[in-house]
Amino acid sequence: MRRFGFAILLAGIAGLTISLEPVRAQGQFSPEIQVGTSVVTRYQIDQRARFLTLLGAPGDTRDLARQQLINETLQLKAAADNGIEVSPEAIEAGITEFASRANLTAEQFLTITDSRGISAATVRDFFTAGVAWRDTVRSRFGESLRAAVDNDDARRALALSGTEGGLRVLLSEILLPANTPEATRASQVRAGELARLQDEAAFAAAARQFSVAPSSTRGGEIDWVALDSLPDEVRPTIDALTPGQISRPIQLENAIGVFLLRDEELVAAGTPESLSIDYALFLVSGGAQEAARIAESVDVCDDFYGVAKGLPEERLIRESKPAESLPADIRAALASLDEGETSTAVTRGGNATVLMLCQRQPDNANSVDLAIAGNRLLNIRLGTAAAHYLAQLRAEADIIDFATN
Repeated sequence: MRRFGFAILLAGIAGLTISLEPVRAQGQFSPEIQVGTSVVTRYQIDQRARFLTLLGAPGDTRDLARQQLINETLQLKAAADNGIEVSPEAIEAGITEFASRANLTAEQFLTITDSRGISAATVRDFFTAGVAWRDTVRSRFGESLRAAVDNDDARRALALSGTEGGLRVLLSEILLPANTPEATRASQVRAGELARLQDEAAFAAAARQFSVAPSSTRGGEIDWVALDSLPDEVRPTIDALTPGQISRPIQLENAIGVFLLRDEELVAAGTPESLSIDYALFLVSGGAQEAARIAESVDVCDDFYGVAKGLPEERLIRESKPAESLPADIRAALASLDEGETSTAVTRGGNATVLMLCQRQPDNANSVDLAIAGNRLLNIRLGTAAAHYLAQLRAEADIIDFATN
């Protein structure tokens, strides 16, 4: 289990959109944002900003409050449209569970918030939208995504080469120059704007336009990397994201970085040498053109049995072996393949071959609960679906910010 800070965890929960607190002064309830037919008032923004400040949220807490409240208004409407209702018991359970992560009771948690001028109604509204959105996403996407996750998916997420195990992440990056005081100030302003981008497409466009990293030509996309291998100043922030989220600006050496978490997955403990590799190698009688033709004709390893029918047995090698016991050329070729993919790079006795990876999985010494891995993969996909659904709701909504009009 990854460890999250108290502030980071709470900032990830959706919440307040319609405060039930009585009016204390008419000015407090002046509308500041209209979302469809609903409004977000100055009082709501003040309360949320105060809450975020208590939690140590980075950046402009008032601006963050405005963005969260827009999202949560849309999330509560989506819940209502999908027939989702949140019981008082579910709200209280959410508060109790969350408070326990900081070794507090629900009563102690509410006492702390009250002492900072944050009403109990505000806190309960905060959790109401979170529970409603979670149930909406599960209702809307859970069945289809659950049906799509099987043991093969779990094995692929757990048994990948090139990592020491644990969590690995798929990131996009935007690096802005910070090699002079002037450049740093300009980049800090721009980084704050980039951190508020809403989707992957906008992030990729910004990376191509502003990033000074070599990845800019790819829209900021970088390859899978083990979470533990990230720099100390980057790792905790990435660790707190869910797929689809964009990080706060991070000060690096001579640069300011903003990161998008595109995906993440849990990999089986152990190096690639602890993997068992199931592969097929077919020795071709002709040259490279014949090998390419055969490679195009096969989709799975069992197809080679039809290709090799009537030929000497030694023409087809089909075996499952520990990765460290494979010949170096086969091991190197298989390292770049996904299951069902082929390579014609290996030769035997001057003859061409067709090599296919059938399956890559932990060996018998590695005990992994595929049900747990599959459930975690499902949660990741639900998080991605939720991010895309929210982006769609924002794109379709009429949002008027009176502070900018």
